[in-house]
Amino acid sequence: MKFYVCEIEHEKGTVNIAIQKSEVMGISTKFYPGPNPEEIFGFSKYGEYLYPVVTHSKLVKPVLKYFLILPKYAFGVTRIIEEVDAEIIPITASVETTVNSKFEAIKEYTGIIQTSNEIYYVYNIYSVEIPVNAKVVSSERTSEKNESPEEIDNYLIIGEKYAVKKEAVKTILQSDLVTPYKFHGADGFVDYKKILPVKALDDGRFVVILENEAYRTGKIRLSPGKVLLHESTGKHLLETESGTYELIE
Repeated sequence: MKFYVCEIEHEKGTVNIAIQKSEVMGISTKFYPGPNPEEIFGFSKYGEYLYPVVTHSKLVKPVLKYFLILPKYAFGVTRIIEEVDAEIIPITASVETTVNSKFEAIKEYTGIIQTSNEIYYVYNIYSVEIPVNAKVVSSERTSEKNESPEEIDNYLIIGEKYAVKKEAVKTILQSDLVTPYKFHGADGFVDYKKILPVKALDDGRFVVILENEAYRTGKIRLSPGKVLLHESTGKHLLETESGTYELIE
């Protein structure tokens, strides 16, 4: 199963949650405040419609920047870390029948998934609430003239997993030039001025050539973004409107 793993910053810390990708119609950064923030906090625009903004329950002053669009509402999060394939470890169904009030919060989750670095709680999308005193951080461009360098399409997103500075890309070749041969974590090699190992992200028809390695994929696009440092791993990440990607340096 595919999930979006996300973080929500709030007054008392950060919560890690996961939303099943099949439930999500799209992602937006467009926010419009409601007429009465306590009753109708606001809306996120996606396509031709406005979706009321909700988020994880009982969070005070959550910071919202991205909105995952579901059929009936927009779920606000601070950042989308990445899209992952994972198997959910479900919470026992007996929790649903308990009357002990201490178990109420458990019903907000249907289980957990685990990545290589973190545990994320799969959120029950029926337990959402209107945010309280939320802060919305807009990432929309207000003017082409006011763009900062990091807002320009300076990065290439590779296979919806990695990002690299546009100028670091030597060239993009057709995948039929790759010689399949698994060795030391690579899936083949290509000869472009020198022999380079190729990592296959999917069965796409392109090979993105970098200085010392290459990546095969059918999904490449340019994107603006902001470089962040992941404190626990020491890796640099590129935060974009569509998600967060590991930065190849």
